[in-house]
Amino acid sequence: MVFAIVLIAGCTEPVARRTLAAGESRPGVSAMVGAAGGRVAVPGGPTVEVPAGSVSGDGRLFVRKAVPDHAAPAPPSPFLGVPDAYEFALEGAKLTGPVRLTFPVLLQPLPRQADADDAAVLGHYDTAVQAWRIVSAHYDPDHHAISAEVYELSWWNAFTWDFAALRNAVATTYRAALAVSASAPECEQEAEARAPGIQVSAAHRDRLRWCYGLTPDGPVLKIVNVRGYPVTVSFPRGWRARPGETGVRLPGELSAVLEPSKGAQSTFLGGGSSIELYPGVLSPGGVVSARSDGAAFLAMALALGLDSFALTTNGVPGVPRPSPKSLEDVLQGDCLQRYSRGVENADTAQTRAMEAHAVAFGCLEKAWPRHNRLDGRTGDFTAVALTWLSSGIGVLLDGVTGVADDAVYTQPGTIRVRAAAPAPQLLGTN
Repeated sequence: MVFAIVLIAGCTEPVARRTLAAGESRPGVSAMVGAAGGRVAVPGGPTVEVPAGSVSGDGRLFVRKAVPDHAAPAPPSPFLGVPDAYEFALEGAKLTGPVRLTFPVLLQPLPRQADADDAAVLGHYDTAVQAWRIVSAHYDPDHHAISAEVYELSWWNAFTWDFAALRNAVATTYRAALAVSASAPECEQEAEARAPGIQVSAAHRDRLRWCYGLTPDGPVLKIVNVRGYPVTVSFPRGWRARPGETGVRLPGELSAVLEPSKGAQSTFLGGGSSIELYPGVLSPGGVVSARSDGAAFLAMALALGLDSFALTTNGVPGVPRPSPKSLEDVLQGDCLQRYSRGVENADTAQTRAMEAHAVAFGCLEKAWPRHNRLDGRTGDFTAVALTWLSSGIGVLLDGVTGVADDAVYTQPGTIRVRAAAPAPQLLGTN
């Protein structure tokens, strides 16, 4: 992650810059400036206005657009492009005051909830720390331009969000999660495990595989969610659970969205993951259920939203390292209570999954800026992308969840472990 300090240009003292070597060849657009000021305008590009008294004497101001053989510094985030970055340089004089930069801005379509005034920021590359910095700037929606008074002549760029790149990144992450798979589990000493009168039975499910065997810790029931969305697994309270192989891992805090079950405990089993259940010594028998439900959809959506928001904010100049505490705020509040969690059949599974994503992203959108200190212009700029993610999640994932219906929904299944009653003991007489 690139960390950058927000530079408020209007509050920074003027800094005298080194005079560049006279006669140095610089391609690009240039013009003479002096004590009376001057102006350089690039057709279709930025404009530099030099007020009187802002340079030490007569000099030539150059503005050069990035080209393949003279590339701009790499963008701070893959979702902030720098194809139209420009390098500014002054020859024959020193900069002693502010100059005004104005950049044209081309915005990608924004969600209705987003404010166009916040959809662009202006930044320069600080060679001392080798990072991009954001300056205080004003966006003019009527002229589609952003401008600021600055004291730094270096690489400058008007940053906007590349939503196409962001959409592809989130969709790729989502597809990768659904593609995680696992093989059926293997258990040792299966015959011996059933010798004491144990019977284990279950209906066949393509996504859920299981086996029953013996380990040094006693009998074990292993269950695998072969692929797809997480499922909710419930088992007797007297049993002990231990994670097996991990495919799609969900943060432990997400267990808070599980609905309480009387006489049983529940957990999420992600796609490509397994769980080991150890029956209790005093209660070796019991019923284990596995099902697709709204709680599991919501857990998956929150995990994806958490990753997507962290991916989006990572590297944006002036934005601190993302904090996962925003998830705690969502889970402790009432934001999730309006979501209907029932998944009755395969026909409703797709709808419920989309609903879960809309709710999860919307709740995180409210909590994320507060816990990650997104304020000021940089915070408003970042909030535009979070709004875009929240409002467009249905379109974003359209066609992804539909790749395989059985990855979204599996019929409820039960695994019954029956223990034969111990044989009656005859009391002998001496």
